[in-house]
Amino acid sequence: MKKKLTFAAALIVALSLGGCAGDLKGGGGGGDANFPTHAIDLVLPFGSGGATDIGARAMADAISGDLKQPINSTNETGAQQVTAVGKVLNSSKDGYTLLADGAGSSSIQSLLPDLPFTWDERTFIADVATGAHAYAVGKKSGITSLDKLEHKAKDNPSGFHIAWLGGTTTSDYATLQFLDAIDVDASKVVKVPFDGSGDAMQAAAAGDVDLAVGGSSAIASLYSSGDLVPLALTTEDPNFPEIPLTADEGYDSLNLNYWVGLSGPADLPDGVVNRLTESLNKLADSGELNESFEKIGMTVEVHTGEELTKQVHDEAKTFADLKETVE
Repeated sequence: MKKKLTFAAALIVALSLGGCAGDLKGGGGGGDANFPTHAIDLVLPFGSGGATDIGARAMADAISGDLKQPINSTNETGAQQVTAVGKVLNSSKDGYTLLADGAGSSSIQSLLPDLPFTWDERTFIADVATGAHAYAVGKKSGITSLDKLEHKAKDNPSGFHIAWLGGTTTSDYATLQFLDAIDVDASKVVKVPFDGSGDAMQAAAAGDVDLAVGGSSAIASLYSSGDLVPLALTTEDPNFPEIPLTADEGYDSLNLNYWVGLSGPADLPDGVVNRLTESLNKLADSGELNESFEKIGMTVEVHTGEELTKQVHDEAKTFADLKETVE
């Protein structure tokens, strides 16, 4: 004889099955288990053609192949990257609008007044690759080491000319880090404005500034022609193994690098974040990302989760401390 299922028992069964179904889907804000099901928009908050742009596009192409969905990469420049970042942070929390992130669009923005958003209220998904800064001078300067450059800066700070990109780039903060390390008052040196590292390196080669700092990819043509002397790099660049590192030259505190990564709006579902980080780790482990990034002098090393969040906040504090040296 079959037993009748009471209403209460039926309700318990239904709730249990519903809970199981929710777990299978990732439940609790876990997101779409099949993510992504259509194209992803990737906002690049910097100009086209530079190392960060090339790196971000290489990252996007690799992820697209692994996820088997198109990634539409679009450069949106201006307003110190604020407009582009705001667009992403205010987008739907579904993973279909993401930001090609870096220091200029995250930790440096912590220093900007009147931001229309809270700079760190985002999901930091991954830091994918880092690149070196190069400290460079013109060949005609006769300077061949950081030590000699230090003496020149100390001898006449008010006559020491540095390339300056507006105080909103990692290159500027790497410059301030040098001045701080050698106890030269950054407010006394002459800051010569430039739009980008390429122009700054040309000025150094021409003798118009005493020091230019930029991503190591910016030195290539002028270094090969012999007009520019890169004194040191903040970390290794596979394209320039012969250039000494700042630490090897006795300047351990000169350690600022630039990075390319991925972020999105705050509170992205765990399922979306996990799918993206799994893809990036897989691509890094397989070496698929390495060739593209090595061409522009960047080293692939993926950081995610709390490690990445701490890294970005530590970077923001470093920038804040350096900014005080020019105020």
